[in-house]
Parts: sequence; structure tokens; C-alpha cells
Amino acid sequence: MLTITLITALNGCGPDADPRVSDTAPVVYQYAIKGMHCQGCVDAITDKAMRTDGVVDCKVNLKENSAMIAMRDSAVEPQVKSGIEKLGYTVTVVPSGAAISAPMSNPASTNVPAVSK
Repeated sequence: MLTITLITALNGCGPDADPRVSDTAPVVYQYAIKGMHCQGCVDAITDKAMRTDGVVDCKVNLKENSAMIAMRDSAVEPQVKSGIEKLGYTVTVVPSGAAISAPMSNPASTNVPAVSK
């Protein structure tokens, strides 16, 4: 009986439990976003990005008019860009940050540190 309880308790654990979790490093894209003017814009972009299948993290910086969005693989990128553009923003991938394979820290944060260009 203990074995069944343990298996039931572990069911849903691990990388397959949450489709946003992967055992490989995410690909992080940096975007320049024109048209943001308030926290509502930040929230709308963050919400749209995080609702896109394959996106694992999103940080939007109002002051820098930028976003860093981590996704499971680069195939998701066109959907992310298109989704944000449908909100009415002009979105450009910043070439120097176009494919950074590194985890982003503190996923709840919406502030992106300034990036040297």
C-alpha cells in the first residue's frame, strides 16, 4: 500500500509534469518593443507571452522598452513576436540577444536589466 501511495504522490512530478519545464536550457530572445507606456502594457505583453505554448519565462522592462522571453526552442519565437504585435506593439528581435541559451532568474520579476549594446 505504501508503494501505491508513493507512486501516486510522485505522479505529476518531474520535467513532464509542467509542459513549461524542460531538462534543456531555454532559448532566450531579447526584443525591442515600441508603444509601451504603462504597467498595463507590461502586464499585457507578459500575459500574452506566458500564454504562448513553449514560453517558460518573460521579463518586460518599461523603462528600456524591451523584453527578454525564454522559450523551450526557437520554433516558438515567431508565435511570440506575432502575439505581441497583435496587441498593437512594434516588436523587433535584438540581434545580440537573439539566441541566448541561459536560464533567466526570478521568473516573477518583470524588470530586465539594461543590456550593453
